[in-house]
Amino acid sequence: MDLGRMGPLWAELLRAEQQDLFRVLKAYTLYRPEEGYCQAQAPIAAVLLMHMPAEQAFWCLVQICEKYLPGYYSEKLEAIQLDGQILFSLLHKVSPVAYKHLSKQKIDPILYMTEWFMCAFSRTLPWSSVLRVWDMFFCEGVKIIFRVGLVLLKHTLGSSDKLKSCQGQYETMERLRALSPKIMQETFLVQEVRSGGRHT
Repeated sequence: MDLGRMGPLWAELLRAEQQDLFRVLKAYTLYRPEEGYCQAQAPIAAVLLMHMPAEQAFWCLVQICEKYLPGYYSEKLEAIQLDGQILFSLLHKVSPVAYKHLSKQKIDPILYMTEWFMCAFSRTLPWSSVLRVWDMFFCEGVKIIFRVGLVLLKHTLGSSDKLKSCQGQYETMERLRALSPKIMQETFLVQEVRSGGRHT
């Protein structure tokens, strides 16, 4: 990005935001040296910085890492692997068609859900949907992340029609990387998360 072409004021604001992001992430590595820095924390911190000063964003990041998503950013990613298996088990109940397809293709959950969960969908969903999902996430905890993941899987791979263009591993993964805008749309997604809550 050419900062010079944005005008001096916007360029200065962007530099300040980048500096705040660096400071928040650096502070976290000092606060939790045994955990260190994980790339997936950057989108989380960036969303927080859009809503609060850097110090508040830091403490909010600490709470997310320790209370909401504990163990997600550890070196071996054990918590995210475990939650991937839990998501897959829940998918068997919510969408047997999607579950059977992913099983047949031998696609491990960690291949498609890692970025979803570790970034709390901040790099996956449109901005308006991210804000609604985060509202629910902060109120109800990690179960919201599971519910969103199940909605995306069900509406991407949950019928024979949807699977016609997903015959192999590559096609399936491409479909999961390029989700339909309709299912990520704020109103649809929130309604589906709410109506599907009984499954989780």
